[in-house]
Amino acid sequence: AKGYPPREPRERSAARAAAEAADRTRKMASINTAARLSRLPAARFVSRAPLTLSAPRARWLSTAPQPAPALEPAPPSDFLAKMEERCSREALYPPALEQHRREASGSKAADNTGAITIELRGRVAVWTLNQPEKLNPLNVTILSRLTQLFAEAASSPAVDAVVLTGSGRYLSSGAAFFDVGVDKVNWPSVLHSQVARLNVGIFHPFIHFPKPLFIAANGPAVGGGTTMQLLCDAVLAAPGATFHTPFKKLGITKEGCSTLTFAQKMGSEGARRMLDEGEKLSAAEAARLGFVDVLVEEGSDLVAAACEFAEGWVSEGRGRRILEHNTLDELDEVNEQEGQQLASAIFSKAFWAATLRKAAGLK
Repeated sequence: AKGYPPREPRERSAARAAAEAADRTRKMASINTAARLSRLPAARFVSRAPLTLSAPRARWLSTAPQPAPALEPAPPSDFLAKMEERCSREALYPPALEQHRREASGSKAADNTGAITIELRGRVAVWTLNQPEKLNPLNVTILSRLTQLFAEAASSPAVDAVVLTGSGRYLSSGAAFFDVGVDKVNWPSVLHSQVARLNVGIFHPFIHFPKPLFIAANGPAVGGGTTMQLLCDAVLAAPGATFHTPFKKLGITKEGCSTLTFAQKMGSEGARRMLDEGEKLSAAEAARLGFVDVLVEEGSDLVAAACEFAEGWVSEGRGRRILEHNTLDELDEVNEQEGQQLASAIFSKAFWAATLRKAAGLK
């Protein structure tokens, strides 16, 4: 009849209907994934099963109304309560470290003692990050061991000060985002809370350690491996050390109280160059700007120099230098704010674009 579309063979129209239904399902899944990453309300709407139409209705596929996608059920209340309890624990024990301690106390003990070697030189404890094959990242193993050591040294009458250094080429390559023990969850709000608490927990022990704390920078330091140094009382560096905070390039925000400590120690110019422009500083330039307190000569024993410096510091009766300009409450507040901002940044387009560029080997 005039005005009607030509009749198609039953086999062809059924195949077309199946193909278009499958295409619609794929598009819906893509939209839902993008919505999750953007934390949009649309993230709660997903299609639970492919749309199937009978062959007689196939020819009207383009105009027939489709059923509304099913509403994704909200996470169980007991699950949310459990996650809220974990995320609200004291910042010193973020979820990743809690998980590691539980594993260590179980039947399959997770031995992290080798992650950091310990040496006592007089009354100065020397802690050496000991994962050189991984460039000493701030991962679950190292962070959990650091937490234990801080607690032990704080109460030990045999330790007056601590020197932190690294083995191999690097001091630390910074936080290992995919190796910090964040739970694999589907709810953006839960992931946000976990990342924020984890980031706060990395730097909390550095802030609250009651005894003098020094860095012996044996090599390059990146990201959190750099910002943690200005939460210590002095930085001694070998000539080959470098200091880099590529937050802008990585699509993330500043961390480790760096929005406060960098300007206090280096002035606004040095803070701008490192934090905003992401400039990598050599040891000599870092010493000129004030980031490095002592530049140790080539061929000298860096750790021995750091221990001697620490002994002199203690003999003068000096305490934590970071508390000469700030209170613990102020530092905790800045650390908390930066943790929240960094957690929000991982949902940004800039972060995922940087992540994809890195995965593709692009600069």
